[in-house]
Amino acid sequence: MNFYLKAFLLILALAVVGFGLHYFIEESPVFKLYQLYIFLGSATFASVCGMHYLYELVPNQLGYVFLVTVFVKFGAALILFPQLLSQEPPLTKAQILSFLIPYFTFLAVEAFVVIKWLNNTTLESFEN
Repeated sequence: MNFYLKAFLLILALAVVGFGLHYFIEESPVFKLYQLYIFLGSATFASVCGMHYLYELVPNQLGYVFLVTVFVKFGAALILFPQLLSQEPPLTKAQILSFLIPYFTFLAVEAFVVIKWLNNTTLESFEN
């Protein structure tokens, strides 16, 4: 199966399951959950696809590309969800966690993919 289709299906499944769990657990979310999961899913898919493309071109620079995508994604999250920065009303720890848990779940998927690719690159360089 094509890598991009596999990545799309994996991220879609993660988003649907995460949204379902979050919807039933969170009583009064401060963020619109569908917007949160659409953003996180699409940002993760775009970054994984971009990293896959760049991995084919320059596999040794994948760690730097990963760091850039993490910072860009977090910056976009701060722009799209201004409630994270506002002081009126202040967010509770539970409300902050309702953003951070999905964010780090999707980030873990990206990290897993990058670690897998970097391990393959390291093995290939030792074989040559």
